Amino acid sequence: MNTQRQTSGNPIMPGIGLCDPHIRIYNDRAYLYATHDKSAQSERFIMEDWWIWSTPDLINWQHECTIRPEETYYAKPDTECWAVDAMERNGKHYFYFSRGPANIGVLEADTPIGPWRDPLGKPILAEGAVDTMIRDPGLFKDDDGTCYIVFGTMQFYIARLNEDMISLAETPRLITINNPEGPYGKGKMDDKPYLHKRDGIYYLSWGCYYGMSDSVYGDYDCRGSIVQKDRITPSLHYRGERNIDFDRHGSFFEWRGQWYFICNEMGRTQNVFFRDSSISYVNYLPNGRIEPVNITEEGVSLP
Repeated sequence: MNTQRQTSGNPIMPGIGLCDPHIRIYNDRAYLYATHDKSAQSERFIMEDWWIWSTPDLINWQHECTIRPEETYYAKPDTECWAVDAMERNGKHYFYFSRGPANIGVLEADTPIGPWRDPLGKPILAEGAVDTMIRDPGLFKDDDGTCYIVFGTMQFYIARLNEDMISLAETPRLITINNPEGPYGKGKMDDKPYLHKRDGIYYLSWGCYYGMSDSVYGDYDCRGSIVQKDRITPSLHYRGERNIDFDRHGSFFEWRGQWYFICNEMGRTQNVFFRDSSISYVNYLPNGRIEPVNITEEGVSLP
């Protein structure tokens, strides 16, 4: 009898251009909301649609939905279908998407996988609303059910959402990050903001870097990167001109008592314009800090 433990493998679903992954858990099933790099031959970012996948176990994945820009307020084909996230509230599901680097839109549905409709017919956050490029939405639901959106490039903004999830309850606030750093060095951050919470501590991450705070609005104290070269299986090392911590756009999620980090992976493709995704276990130290993750070929499994 074969008793070998099954694992996700890393990268998951290699070679299809699955990237910028955000995972949400609904009814003990994981839903992966992602962008889609078009081709292994790409020499620039070409992203023509968005994907939704699901899994009961982090091992067996099912393609659920492809969302095209023609289905949004943009109403025509595009090659800048950038980063996304999703959130459930009051039994409805909301899909937030970047239309290139300048606008964030929102779709709504009655299920995690659609069918989707555009309730606004325009962006929920449009170019010029704040002093940063408006892209890379990260959604967060606090313990009391209040929902927030974070977004931005090199500086991040946060805003509380109204209960309808398609309008802002406040003017976006600039988030202060103390002693920031990122893949471009000290004093510089990145894009890709994401929020999660554990044991009363708020974690704001940007790629594989993160900060901690006792308030959702901050200030956040930067704690560095959770991706380090000596924790990555050599076969997954990116050998190009970028650093090992470059473009690790991803998300944290908890399932059955275990935390995970899913992020972009370029170790197999060796092409920053055609990315995969890898999953790692996440462990927290007694002081709340996050241990560096191990990115292995084996990947992860459910508890």
